[in-house]
Amino acid sequence: MRVLLALFALLTFGGAPALASTATTENATAQLEADVTTIAPGDSFNAVLKMDLREHWHTYWINPGDAGEPTRIHWTLPTGITAGDIQWPVPQTIALGPLVNYGYEDEAIYTVPLHAAADLALGQTLTFAAHATWLICEDICIPEEGHFTFTVQTGETTTPNSKWHETAQDALAKMAAPDSSIQTGASLKGETLTYSFAGPGLKNVKTAYFFPIDTGAVRHAEPQLLSRGPEGFTLWTKPGYRAKKGLNGPIEGVLALGDKAVSLTVHPGVALAGTGADTMPGTEPEAQSGAALIQALLFAFIGGVILNLMPCVFPVLSMKAMGFVTRAHDEASEIRRHGILFLAGVLISFMALGGLLIALKASGQQIGWGFQLQFPPFVAALALLFFILGLMLLGFMHFGERMMGLGSELAGAGGNTGAFFTGVLAVVVASPCTAPAMGWALGYTLTQGPGITMAVFAALGLGFGAPFFALSFFPALLRLLPKPGDWMVRFGQLMAFPMFAAAVWLVWVLDGQAGSIGVAAVLAAMVLIAFAVWAAKGERAGKISAVIALIATLWVLWSGLNGKDASALEPQVWAPGRAVELQAEGHVVFVDFTASWCVTCQVNERLALSSKKVSRAFKKANAVYLVGDWTNRNDDIARELARHGRAGVPLYLVYHPGVTQPQILPQLLTEGMVIDALMAR
Repeated sequence: MRVLLALFALLTFGGAPALASTATTENATAQLEADVTTIAPGDSFNAVLKMDLREHWHTYWINPGDAGEPTRIHWTLPTGITAGDIQWPVPQTIALGPLVNYGYEDEAIYTVPLHAAADLALGQTLTFAAHATWLICEDICIPEEGHFTFTVQTGETTTPNSKWHETAQDALAKMAAPDSSIQTGASLKGETLTYSFAGPGLKNVKTAYFFPIDTGAVRHAEPQLLSRGPEGFTLWTKPGYRAKKGLNGPIEGVLALGDKAVSLTVHPGVALAGTGADTMPGTEPEAQSGAALIQALLFAFIGGVILNLMPCVFPVLSMKAMGFVTRAHDEASEIRRHGILFLAGVLISFMALGGLLIALKASGQQIGWGFQLQFPPFVAALALLFFILGLMLLGFMHFGERMMGLGSELAGAGGNTGAFFTGVLAVVVASPCTAPAMGWALGYTLTQGPGITMAVFAALGLGFGAPFFALSFFPALLRLLPKPGDWMVRFGQLMAFPMFAAAVWLVWVLDGQAGSIGVAAVLAAMVLIAFAVWAAKGERAGKISAVIALIATLWVLWSGLNGKDASALEPQVWAPGRAVELQAEGHVVFVDFTASWCVTCQVNERLALSSKKVSRAFKKANAVYLVGDWTNRNDDIARELARHGRAGVPLYLVYHPGVTQPQILPQLLTEGMVIDALMAR
């Protein structure tokens, strides 16, 4: 029998490795062993499947996420032995393009519980056979398999297999364990799905992620945002294709809490009280820890101080400071009163700006505030805001000159009124020049609750008013003021480039949300805005052109961010010889070998094969789109892949009339690659 087993292993694995409990492929080495050498009747033990994966490759959890296939083991068991389900290690998120998968990199260790019947005869050798299948992916996805055999003796007592027993116990210790002390709840409101968890110690959780076993429970690529309460926390995300139809039953899964993981069932119903489920992340006052809030306030204060150095602010403040100190040098109390009134004017103005921002945020809560950077129009608007701020800093745009005249009259009125309105109008009139700090403060407070928003604006105001306020109490500090000059203009211009860098980053973010059309719309809007700024400096015709350019900007943004970028491709099913038949009829043929579990395939379909430009190229080239779906095993597709030197998908072939061999495209596609391949002659 053992000779036959050895011969079976030799035939299966081509002579290497020698043990039938090991299978080696190009991308993984898998071993399947028992954690005992001897088993007593009625006892339980474990089988351990240990997989060492090729560097940068990964395999999948029971719920693979957006694409993939879980590992499976099919047993041939000896009489008297029963096997349970695979015990899955805690997964990690694996992102590729716009998709997120759940799985493992470098190594995966699965255990399977086995049980021996109480009437199992002693003194026999039990032979276990198993056929394991797994999917392993990097740029391509390859289904792999291994055939395994191992033996266990039966005896009076159970004897551990020292190496594999230790491996099994270590793997089991790292797996998610049930915790009956945790209460759960889930609710669905429109496109917002919440999971709530309450229990001892959960109110202080810093990071959490819920991995549902149901593939349709969540939209895997969406982040899970955390809000806290006195009893626990809530995770906010978006529903998957099945959850969108309603939460009709319990949802099993794994809750990862940093270095700990819990196996639990979430029960749909009303969200749990005391878990932060009533306030979406980004709107609650507790959204920041104490240390993070102190840091934010400190940077806001420093930014406020820097505002005084802006070209349109510094001259007004320095001249006003010199003026009231000169007029009131004999009355220290009057100087101090003016400083206090100036600071009051500044703070009231900044708090008014903060209140306006809170009101705007409140209107945005209807679409789910806290998900702003996932809302393409918001990302586009923020990118254009930073672009405009950069133009202002470089001196291409100037606002507020007329109001500056009114400010000079009120601020120069003298007495208490002049001091107060110097503070008010320094903020209102000079705000276009405050881009370096105000721009970043705006971006930060857009994701915070009302309390933090007001605190940050108050810190900005204190920083902005601090130098002037200090001069009113210590007039001798006037000697330390830097003299106005060209350096201030250069400093303001230098601050434009962080604004442009922020705009570039936001456009990059938009690319993953709205695709190339959305990016093109924002870039075109920037060109139109720059033209409008230039044209507005001209005579009547120039100003009319500027208005037209701004109207065109709105139209470009609306059409680019709201238009559907759906593909008009009509796929046909690939079959052996079909591509050659179409080629003989004069068609260009694009063959797409894909699978639903292939993450690279899904990325390519969304980013390179679903645009209107590619659809137009197919029509122009008289091309036919053939799809070979390898989601389920298909020997014809497997042979075609092997014929072109591939072990897995994706594989993209382009046949041109009169050309014998097809062009093989890379695994990672771009629109340009597809279009160029279709148009090549």
